[in-house]
Formats: sequence, C-alpha cells, structure tokens
Amino acid sequence: MPGKSQRPWRKELKKQQRKRRRSKAAQSRDLELAIDEANKLKNPAYQQFLQQQAQLEAQQLREAERLHAEEEEAWLRRELLVQRELRLQQEKRAAAEASEMSLRMEQEKALVAKLAEEERCRKVRKENEVAAAAEFERMLQCMEEYLNKEGPPPVELRRIVESRPGQNLCVLYERTSCCRFGLTCINNHRRPLLSNIIVLRHFFTHPLLMEVEHKEYANADGALELSEQDLCEAYNEFFGDVLPELESFGYVINFRAVRNTLRYLRGHVFVEYVEERSALKAFIKLQGRFYAGKQINAEFANIPNWRNAICGR
Repeated sequence: MPGKSQRPWRKELKKQQRKRRRSKAAQSRDLELAIDEANKLKNPAYQQFLQQQAQLEAQQLREAERLHAEEEEAWLRRELLVQRELRLQQEKRAAAEASEMSLRMEQEKALVAKLAEEERCRKVRKENEVAAAAEFERMLQCMEEYLNKEGPPPVELRRIVESRPGQNLCVLYERTSCCRFGLTCINNHRRPLLSNIIVLRHFFTHPLLMEVEHKEYANADGALELSEQDLCEAYNEFFGDVLPELESFGYVINFRAVRNTLRYLRGHVFVEYVEERSALKAFIKLQGRFYAGKQINAEFANIPNWRNAICGR
C-alpha cells in the first residue's frame, strides 16, 4: 500500500504550490498596480483628477456636515418648541390649579364669613327678640300701671316709634296713619305708643269694597246682585254689632269706616275715644281676638285733623 501513504503528502505539496503561485501573482499584481499608480501620479491630468476628487469629497463632507448641522439645529429647535410647549402646559396647569385653589379658598372663606354672618345675625336677631320681648313686657307693665292707677300716662307711653328715623316724614301716613307702601316706604312713619284713637285695619269687609285687579275676569252677575242699599244695610249691621263692644271700653266720640277699594285703605275703622285710657283698654282687649273669621289688628293712630284725613279714592 505504498501509493496510498503518499497521497496526503502530495496533496499538501500541491496546496503549498498553489498558495505560492497565488501569493506570487498577488505580489506581481500589487507591484503592477503600484507601478501603474506611480505612473498615474506622474500624469498631470491624473493629479488634477485626484485633486478634483479630493475637492469633491471635501465638498460632500462639508455638505454632509452642513446637513447634519441643519438637522441637528432643526431637532434642537423642535426640542425647544416641545420643551416650551411642555413648560407652557405645566404653567397653565399650575395656574389653573392655583386659580382653583384660590377659588376654593375664597369659597371657603366666603362660606365661613357667611356662616359667621348668619350666626351674628342670628345672635343679633335673638338679642333683638329678647330686647323686644323685654320692651314689650315693660310696655305692658306700664300700660297696666296706667290703667290701674289714676293720673297722667307715664313718659314711656309718650314715645313715638319711627320706622326710618332721620328720613323725610311720609305725608300720607302723617295725615291718615296709612300708607300704600307699608313697611317698605322710604319715608319715615311715626306711630304713637299711646293715643285716644285706634285704627282697626281691614275691620269692615264687603264685596263692593273688594278691588278687582282684572276687571275682564270680574263676575258681572255678582255686581248686579249687590247695590248701595246692600252696602248700607251691611254697614249698619256691622256698626250695631261692634259699637257696643267698643263702647264697653269707654266713651266713643268718633267712629269712622273707610269706604275705599284700595288695598291699603280698604275697610279700616278709626275709633276715637274721649280718654286715652279707654283707647288703651280697647287696644289691649282687642289684641288676638277675631271678628268675622279674621284676627283683629289694632294700632294706635294719630289723626291731627279729620277733615284733612277724609278724602276720596
């Protein structure tokens, strides 16, 4: 088997030979390329070509650097815009939160102030109620002493209660002890705590005295069924019914009922006594009583002149 034992060696020999031939060919090629390159370098046209290539590569590099710088600048600009937008959003959010917090604090302060004001008003109202009750009890005591003892009324009962002190006097109230605006009148209403005249507001009632605000809806049949004679008869019956009770408190020198359809004058009855003590008795005894299904509302009145007080509608 001597032939088989020599094959690996021959293969390795041939392999080394091929490697040497390839290396020699590569060296020869590199040498030729180097010689060719050296010859080219000696050629002015090739040198110019290389310069142009170098300039082109430098220009391309500068262009690439410029584009890179522009892209980086654009990216930085976009990043700044994004950061600015984020900062604005954060500032808006912070401002909204601060505004909401401020509003909440203001609402809480307003609520606390409102509760404190309500508590203060409640205390003041309670104090006023207590003071008014004490004043009322004191006035009742003064009235009782005046009724049970002889002599002039005490100084406390000579006071004048004013609705709006310091304001102009209400001419209508001064003349008639009545005002269409009532407690809402901007002028001053002076009411005595004691007088020989009492007014029983809306004491006399009758359908003919009822003011119809919308006459188109009025009941024509009802108006046809009632006449002046009916009104006179109703008033005479009313007069005969209430006068004896009013005279039980003292001598009555004047009894006047208001025939007026205006709401603030309708059915008022003015009763004038000879003595203030009699009027005070009537004022006390009539409080809380009812007549014709309505609670009696008695007040002291000051009528300086009946002729000036009496008027038409």
